[in-house]
Amino acid sequence: MTEKRLLALVAFLIGLVAGLLILVEAVNGIQQFSSLNSMLGQLVGVVLGVAILFASLLIYRSKYSSGGVLDILLGVVALVLHLNSTGGILAIVAGVVGLIASEGSPH
Repeated sequence: MTEKRLLALVAFLIGLVAGLLILVEAVNGIQQFSSLNSMLGQLVGVVLGVAILFASLLIYRSKYSSGGVLDILLGVVALVLHLNSTGGILAIVAGVVGLIASEGSPH
């Protein structure tokens, strides 16, 4: 396994954990919704969690830079919207690792 693929795997796993953290919190919030506004807020969390999972999958599927940038942007959005700070930080870390994988020297 090359260095790029190993970094992509690490980024994918970190992004997987980040997306699942945000997704689980949002789904639990939807089950206990009290108003339409809170349910829509949790729905945004579901969409963001799924988007982080897809961005991490892009990193693993050799689209290192595009997946990395998407993970970073989605992580910042998760932090700004106060969805799950741990998931947002992990998404940013996954994006940075994905960008580092894209800069690896080809052998």
